[in-house]
Amino acid sequence: MVITNISNSKDIKIENGIIVEIGDNLNDNEIFDAKNLKIFPLCVDLNVKNSESISKLNQKALEGGVGTILMIPKHKPIYNKLHLAYNLTKDKDIDLMVAIEAIHDNKLTDIHILVDKGASALFINSDEDMNLIKRVFQYAEMLKVPVFIDANNKALLGVGQMNASDKAYSLGLEGIENYVESVEVAKILEFSKYFDVKIVFQSITTKESLELLKNRDRNRIFVDVCIDNLLYTDENIGEFNTLFKTFPPLRSKEDQKALLEALKNEEIDFISSNHVATSDEFKDVAFEVAEFGIAKLDKFAKLVYGLDVDQNIITKMVSKNPAKLFNLNEGEIEIGKKAKLMLVDDEHKFNIEKVFLFS
Repeated sequence: MVITNISNSKDIKIENGIIVEIGDNLNDNEIFDAKNLKIFPLCVDLNVKNSESISKLNQKALEGGVGTILMIPKHKPIYNKLHLAYNLTKDKDIDLMVAIEAIHDNKLTDIHILVDKGASALFINSDEDMNLIKRVFQYAEMLKVPVFIDANNKALLGVGQMNASDKAYSLGLEGIENYVESVEVAKILEFSKYFDVKIVFQSITTKESLELLKNRDRNRIFVDVCIDNLLYTDENIGEFNTLFKTFPPLRSKEDQKALLEALKNEEIDFISSNHVATSDEFKDVAFEVAEFGIAKLDKFAKLVYGLDVDQNIITKMVSKNPAKLFNLNEGEIEIGKKAKLMLVDDEHKFNIEKVFLFS
């Protein structure tokens, strides 16, 4: 098949799901007229919480321009062979990678076995027992798999409901201080120097954390930022709007500005959705008891490419860089790469007109 009349690319020829030629006036028995739409690689989303069924995630991912996801076991722990197999063997169109809990109930899980069975990454909370974290890093170094870190201190978190700010004070809500995240980033960053392991700090939200990570070893230490914190601030909560209650919390305008500057300067590595499915009945309640989380997988590409940032930088953050982390043969429009592509009407807020997802 040849995709022709693309506004931001030459013709693209695809055989057996692989891009085999890029050039002018390519010919094939099957021609797809792009009608001057733009073409981009599908997104690779490295932070999708397992808060709903695989079939629903599959549907929402395709609607949102996402062809590959990493399932993070935050809501329904994935820590044994049954949990892992259940997710990996489900029918789906997208490519599904699974991160497994490396520490469960204050014990190491069967990390080696689970990686052999198909786990792609390890997931830990930064405030686990440090001796257990040391052993997780040793396993990761031996098995050559990345470790995804939720950098938040639960003891410092308390019963915080939103960012600690004048806004929280005015609403009478307990706030979540920036140091709940940054002290954990500092600890793990220092500890990681003693291990040859790739570490991803997930959903970084604060200017202090960015400053700590600025001079990191970029071959080993990676920074993920959630689209929520690039788009919104704690001011969006207004008068107890539970739709903007998420974790990590929406931060201040100053933090948002630091995140956007880091993005434009390519000082972060990934943008992810931090997708969490929440039901309306658990959002239409008092703010203090409402669920944390914002569902956005089904509009991820539209949201991220809607940022006032160079589209080439966005493609790096949501496609090229995450694919490179896992050595996936996708994420770029290049000869030899998988043809996991989307055509979009860029003039109308990045409406996705066609997805090419060849197995």
